Amino acid sequence: MTENLRIRSANPTDADELLAIRRDAIIALAEEYGRVAAERWATAAHPDRAAKAIATNGVWVTEFGSKVVGWVEVSGATIESLYVSPAAARLGVGSSLLTHAERQIRDAGASIAYLDASPNAEAFYARRGYR
Repeated sequence: MTENLRIRSANPTDADELLAIRRDAIIALAEEYGRVAAERWATAAHPDRAAKAIATNGVWVTEFGSKVVGWVEVSGATIESLYVSPAAARLGVGSSLLTHAERQIRDAGASIAYLDASPNAEAFYARRGYR
């Protein structure tokens, strides 16, 4: 699938779709939190969360065809968010976005990327060398 992916900068018209991907990813992939806690976390983002991120940080989306299937947000040397649509999970979308974010951080002059992973994402990041 990764050969059919395209990463581009997010634009303000993507904001609602990015929030939907965030919500769906949390609900689908956060089993260890339990359904109620996952729902609470998934709906906790302010409605303008993605729009503000696009306006103030580096945000990139991955498209498969014309459909946005994931996104990553970078602020300085920190990966603030990385979410993948459940339909595209475990198909290389997250890895592609992480590689892109790390390249952006490196190109900006930082030698280390930082992030704070939720428990459901710890194994993903550990496989990529994060501690």
